[in-house]
Amino acid sequence: MIGLVAIDGPGHPLADELHALWPEGSRVHHASRGNCFQPPDALDYALRRYRAVVAVAALPTVISLLTGGLVDLPRGTALLCVDPQRRWVIPMAGGETAEELSVEVAAALGVTPVPTGHAPWAGAPVAPVAPGASEAPEDAPILRVTDREDPGYSDLLVLPRTLVVGVGAAGGAGRTELVRLLDATLKEAGLARAAVARLATVAGKADHPAVRWAAFCLGGVPVEEHPAEELAGVPVPNPSAAVGAAVGTASVAEAAALASAPGGRLVVAKRKSAMATVAIARATAVRGRLVQVDLGTGRPGLPGAGTPGAGAPGAGRPGTDAAQPYVPAELRDASAVVGTPEALDALAAIEAAAGPLRPTTRRIAVDVAAGTTADGSGAPLDPAGAAAHLAAHGHTVALVTLGDGAGLAVPPGPYELRHVPAPATRAAPADTDSDTDAHPADPAQHQGDPA
Repeated sequence: MIGLVAIDGPGHPLADELHALWPEGSRVHHASRGNCFQPPDALDYALRRYRAVVAVAALPTVISLLTGGLVDLPRGTALLCVDPQRRWVIPMAGGETAEELSVEVAAALGVTPVPTGHAPWAGAPVAPVAPGASEAPEDAPILRVTDREDPGYSDLLVLPRTLVVGVGAAGGAGRTELVRLLDATLKEAGLARAAVARLATVAGKADHPAVRWAAFCLGGVPVEEHPAEELAGVPVPNPSAAVGAAVGTASVAEAAALASAPGGRLVVAKRKSAMATVAIARATAVRGRLVQVDLGTGRPGLPGAGTPGAGAPGAGRPGTDAAQPYVPAELRDASAVVGTPEALDALAAIEAAAGPLRPTTRRIAVDVAAGTTADGSGAPLDPAGAAAHLAAHGHTVALVTLGDGAGLAVPPGPYELRHVPAPATRAAPADTDSDTDAHPADPAQHQGDPA
């Protein structure tokens, strides 16, 4: 579902027109300066409610709302700005999802899309703009693509997630010590917290309370682990013999940051507190994302659906499984959905219940027996291989299966990997007060910094 927000009066007709074109896939909200639903309230409401929001207003107005402290932009939410004079649409946040949605909006309204460099059609990435360096008209906004804190200009700022934070934590580190050290380090270096793409550490440390808390406070970023022997082979500027004797590698934070940013470089050498260590690397390439979505066999309308109480526990239940809310969201976020022909046919039931996928989403049916899909060298690919091939080239890919996902071997690669289990095998949440992670696909679980 897409949220359409008319920030002020001139934007009402255009928002209503877009809603008329997408009556089943959008909701429209009109801000009013004369009641409690004023522009900041309307935009904030939409950003919290929908995974994609189109704001119809002048660009400076939207930027002012975002920087005024009254509107929170959740991580992962796609935000577009449409000029009420029907001239252009700009993707302001949300990466490839926002880029592709801007193409759809442009086609629907007849406006010009302004690419920011993350979509396949956008050509070469937009280079960062140095302060003061611009040939634009004097009154034109400048697009700045940077992972540094907002320098204070009233321009459109795009924060690419280019930073990888290597972390280390001793056994006695308190839960908040690492995130406080990281915040201080980012501030000292002038780097934006929202530009952190992931954490990296040595094998066995991802479940440390301090590491998990830091990942939570950063919006649920993934944590990558590397074996000590792998980190021991990474050249670093500040090795420690004491650390090497304790964990088998002379560096954890610096080596892990570099290992998770292939081809990148350290931008902040290790910083230490009493029990924690951080180092920051900047990745030079955009990583793709591969989500393995197991649709299961017990959902009504899917192959193998049964009746309540029949078959495996949870099989045949109506669509109220804990996994259900995340499945449509992961599919809508994907630029490509890959699976066997039977798995792609099963998407019809999901779309009937939760709404259609984006029109630009590619559906790639891989028939292993027929050898319908191959890589650049002509070698045949199975569904997992085809999905991995796309993700390795920077795409956001959903690999859909029908209860047989556990048997697929997804090769490691330069992409984030996530798994949404089949409903019949997903365990119910435990009734506990422990700080277990919420499901990472639900951005509402990761707002704010509790530290």
